[in-house]
Order: sequence, then structure tokens, then C-alpha cells
Amino acid sequence: MQGKNETGRSLASKLKHQFMYALIFVGGRTLAYAFLYIVVLVYSLMPSVSARSRAYIARRFSPRSKWQFFKHTYRLNLTFGRTLIDRAALGILGQTGVSSTEEERNLCRQLLAEGKGLILLTAHAGCWQMAVNLATFINAPLNVVYYRNPKDNDKTVAQHGHRFASLNQINPAGPLGGVPEMMVALQKGEVLCAMADRVFGAEKNAVSVNFLGGKIQVPYSFYRLAAATGAPVVVQFFPWEKRGRFATQTVKVLRIPELGPKKENYVPYAQQFVDELEKFCIKYPYQFFNYFNLWSNYAEND
Repeated sequence: MQGKNETGRSLASKLKHQFMYALIFVGGRTLAYAFLYIVVLVYSLMPSVSARSRAYIARRFSPRSKWQFFKHTYRLNLTFGRTLIDRAALGILGQTGVSSTEEERNLCRQLLAEGKGLILLTAHAGCWQMAVNLATFINAPLNVVYYRNPKDNDKTVAQHGHRFASLNQINPAGPLGGVPEMMVALQKGEVLCAMADRVFGAEKNAVSVNFLGGKIQVPYSFYRLAAATGAPVVVQFFPWEKRGRFATQTVKVLRIPELGPKKENYVPYAQQFVDELEKFCIKYPYQFFNYFNLWSNYAEND
């Protein structure tokens, strides 16, 4: 199972992160982007790094040679690096651009006005790290399910000094996986933000779904929480568009009735989320950043 040992750990040292932050401070995104090409080339040539995305690249692109595999690895890592620079620039410079529609913003407001709370589900894809900091149009406290690895050297937007939306972090490594805190937040009519493409903790927290031609495991607790509280679920993704700019895409709203405790009852809703994620990966193939072999539990039968 995916766990805290594989989640959120930085590849680069603290000193290397500080160097990139200095480039952004001195020369903005332009200077940092120029240096990024060299950094990504070095990391993409490292077997230990390329292995992290091998399973996804094999399924998404079916490369026929080592050269093709390297090209896809490089482009994936380059896009990820750009999103990290943009996130740091948001914190250091306080500048970024967001493409979203008033219709999308109004939808979130209307769902929240129902008084049941709101669950925003996304994935390790696109600019999820920046988007939650810019959800200032939602007039309600935002609670983010977030595990920060002690070995993570990358700073959050707030740690750079700029604060946008007020965020309360819920640690999934806490007692009962943070579920009591999530429940309280929804009962108070607040917003719960989480990534639903990776399981944190034990296998009992997961259900099996189909993704890119194979079986993976994803959490089901968010759908059960929605059923228990009546909170609507909004599936959103945030594709990176260009330097310093990303988009907000609301792709589905889920209404989940009370289905009881059996996790199998929530598989159809987890599958709907993953179906939307697969569409995102088809449209934006170099913006899925879950650097983990999601299919590893089913490798022998796949």
C-alpha cells in the first residue's frame, strides 16, 4: 500500500531548494525556468528517479524504446518542475494567473449554501498545490487533508510569506486518519479539500477501480463522508496552461446517498472520480504527478 514513507518526500536537498528560490527572487520565473531544463535533465537520467514514473509512462504512452521512455520521462518531470516553480513564485512574488469561469465559482457557492459542507476532490495532477491557496472566492473555512513528510524540503506558499486563502490542515496520519476532523468540518458547513487518487494507510481504507487499463486502489472514505453528512462532492482538476498560469476545471458533481458501512457500496463513485482522472491524463498526459506505481498490488494478475 501507499504510505507515508512514499508520500511527499523531496528529491532535492534543502540547499538546492534555497538556490531555486533565490533564482525566482532575483530573476523571477524566467531565470528559474531556464535553469530548470538542466536540473530536469540530470534528474531524468537517474534510474532511481525515472523508476518513479515508469509504471504511468508505460501505460499512458507504451514507449517502444529507452529513448522514447526517456523523452516522456523528461517531459513529465519538466512540467512538474514548472508547477513547482510557479508555486514557489506564488509564495515569493505573490503572482500567478488562474483561468476559471464565474459559472464554476457560483456552482461552488451554491452547493456550499446548502449548509451541508462541500467536498472538493482532486488528484496529484496539474497545479493542485497552488489552486487551494487561491480559492478565496469561497466564503467559508477551507480544510485540506494533507500529510507533510518531515523530509520534504519544498516550502508551501504560506511558508514563503504570502497567504491567500485561510487553510486548516488535517493530518491523515493522525488518530483515525483525520476522519473525525473531516466530519466536524463538514457538519459546520465548511469545505474539505483532498486528493482522492492515492491511499494513505491500511488496505482497509481502499477500494479497487479501473485506471488506464489496470486495477488500482483509491480511498473511499470521502464518499462515505459525503453520504453520512449529505455534503455534495465536486471533482476538480487544475491543468497547468503556461508560465505562471493554470486553469480550474470542474468536471463532475456527485450526490451520494446513505449506503451503509460496506466499502464496496462506494466503488461506483470512486470509479466515477477515476474515470474523470483518466480523461484528464488523456488530455494532459504530462500532468499526472503521482510518482508511485499505483498498479503494483495487481501486477501479477494484470
